[in-house]
Amino acid sequence: MAVRRHPITGDPILFAPGRAGRPNAFGRDGDAGDCPFCPGNEAMTPREIERSGEPWRVRVFPNKYPAVEGHEVIVESSDHDPKPATTPEVVETWIRRLRAHPESAYVALFKNAGERAGASIDHAHSQLMPLAFVPPRIEREAIGFARGACPLCSGPEELVIARDDHFSWVAPHGSMHAYEQWILPRRHLAAMPALNHAEIASLAAILDRAAIATLRFAPAYNFLFMNFPAESGAHFYVDVVPRTTALAGFELGTGTFIDIVDPAAAVLALR
Repeated sequence: MAVRRHPITGDPILFAPGRAGRPNAFGRDGDAGDCPFCPGNEAMTPREIERSGEPWRVRVFPNKYPAVEGHEVIVESSDHDPKPATTPEVVETWIRRLRAHPESAYVALFKNAGERAGASIDHAHSQLMPLAFVPPRIEREAIGFARGACPLCSGPEELVIARDDHFSWVAPHGSMHAYEQWILPRRHLAAMPALNHAEIASLAAILDRAAIATLRFAPAYNFLFMNFPAESGAHFYVDVVPRTTALAGFELGTGTFIDIVDPAAAVLALR
C-alpha cells in the first residue's frame, strides 16, 4: 500500500496491489453458507474489532484486502438479505469508528450497495478508510464552504423530497448524477459525530427511504458520507449516488459530469 501523486496536479492516488486478489464474485450466487459476513462464518474474516449485540447484529473487522492501513468493514446486519436496513445501531457504529482514528488526516466512510456500485459481496456492509491526506473533493468543498454563508442551510423548496425535524432529503440543483440525492442535517453540523440520539434515529430512517427509492431507478447505489471535521463552517451531508450508468470517456477525461435527469423531475419521481 502506498500513496503516490498525480504527476501534474499532485492529487493523491492509492496503490494497493493486494486488492487485486479480492473475490469479486464471492457470494453472488446468493448462497449465504459461503458468505464470510454471515453468522457462523466469523472465522472467514480477520479478527473482529467490535460487535453490537449477542448474538451480534453489527460487526466490525479489518478489511481482508485493505487499500490503506486501518481499512475496516462494518457488516450492518446478521441477515444475508441485501435489502436496505440501516438502523440507529449501524449509525452509532459508524460514529464510533469515525472517532477511533484521531491520528488520521481524514476518515472516509462509504457504502457500496450492489455490484455496479463496487460491492464484491452482497451482504449489507459499509467501509471506513483512515487516510494520511485530505481527499481533493473534501478540500475543494471545504474551500467552497469558506467563501461565505453556508449553501446547505437553505435551498429551493421545490427540490426537497422529504424532511423531518432533523434532516432534509433533497435533489441538489447541480447534481452530477441522474437521481442523485443529498441528505442534510437541519442543524449546521460539520461532521457526523456531532449528531444527537434523535438525529441518529432520523438519519437511519431517511437513509432507508432513500435506498428504497433509489433502487426503483438503479440496480446499485453508493452512500458517501461527506464529513468536514476540521471545518466548522462546513455542513456534513450524505451523497446518495444511484449507479444508473458507468462513467464514460467525457467524465473520466474532464472530471465534469453529465446529468440526464433534471433534479426537479427527480424530486417528483423519488417522492
